[in-house]
Amino acid sequence: MSRCFPPLLLAGIVTLLLPACGEKNTFVPPPPLEVEVVTPQVGPVTVYLEMPGRTVSFARAEVRARVKGFLKETKFRPGAAVKAGEALFSIEPEQFLAAVETAKGQESKARADLEIATTNYEKRKQASASGAVSQIDVAAADAERKAAAAAVKIAEAAVRDAERDLSYTAITAPMDGRVSKAEVDVGNLVGADGATLLTTIVQDHPIYVEFEVNERDILKELPKRRLMDEKGAPTNDKIPVRLTLSDGTVYPVDGHLDFLDNAVDPDTGTIRARAVFENPDGALASGLFVRVGIPIPRYAAADATAIRVPAEVVQRDLGGSFVLVAGEGGVVQRRPVEPSGYRLGNDQVLASGLTAADQLIVTHLQKVRAGAIVVPKPKGAAPAAPAPAPTEAKPAQ
Repeated sequence: MSRCFPPLLLAGIVTLLLPACGEKNTFVPPPPLEVEVVTPQVGPVTVYLEMPGRTVSFARAEVRARVKGFLKETKFRPGAAVKAGEALFSIEPEQFLAAVETAKGQESKARADLEIATTNYEKRKQASASGAVSQIDVAAADAERKAAAAAVKIAEAAVRDAERDLSYTAITAPMDGRVSKAEVDVGNLVGADGATLLTTIVQDHPIYVEFEVNERDILKELPKRRLMDEKGAPTNDKIPVRLTLSDGTVYPVDGHLDFLDNAVDPDTGTIRARAVFENPDGALASGLFVRVGIPIPRYAAADATAIRVPAEVVQRDLGGSFVLVAGEGGVVQRRPVEPSGYRLGNDQVLASGLTAADQLIVTHLQKVRAGAIVVPKPKGAAPAAPAPAPTEAKPAQ
């Protein structure tokens, strides 16, 4: 059984379908992308040329046994601070005391021999005036007197040697500093095969930092060495140096460059340098890995126009380094820039390419392209309120 539709109903359906079949789809472009922008900071900035380095003690002394004997006593706490002249070790002194007494006895004997020889010479000299003795006898007596005088000097030197060796049994700190552990235990023989190392002392206030500088970075400083030779290094002419520790913290006190080597290493193209830092609290120790920073005057001058931008916005392709800027009307512009090679925290320092009025795009960097239209808003600003939803019109009742 077939279903039949009234003719009027079929005509209405055809009338409704015809406009739908003839309507074309039109492209509606998406709304412009909303991006955050910042303005570059332009002006003087202190940036540093950084190089790896190592801390080195200001002075270091090896404490050694200077005489042969058995170690009797250790008188210090390992790792403690000591003063110059403070007792560290002692060696059994008995044999050295005996040597001193022996030397003094020989000195007394030599003095007695000198008295006898002097008396004999005087008597022979008097006797020679009357012809009782010959001039040969007088000359022989004079030679004996001189030999006895020389023997006294030798005996005196032997006493001094023996007393000095005795003094070496009491081993003291040669300077102020921090002492290491004892390298030899009490009761062991020291000094048998040379000067036995007993411990070491380092002085770390102040403290040195040794590093190497690329020859290109130090060329401007080389002429200053002549001025330092002529008039010394005035305090205000010393090159300041910043120190960054291995955990990223910056040492609170700046040091200054105090040594530049006399030649550039042709194999590495670097020159050895050294800085000195105050270390009153002992926060630095010898052997630490650090980063040494020397300020770059070009960017720190009062009239400098260094440009600071967030490091992540600087992009690079075959055309060089560039950033994206929201120009007039929200049109995205590709702006070539010249990186300086230096950073300050999370910012990169540029030598040129931007002004303080530019709106630098910092978000959606992978989406926006030069020539696109964007809606810029200051970074950190509250997002724009969404447009109200359209309300559906209700038929009148």
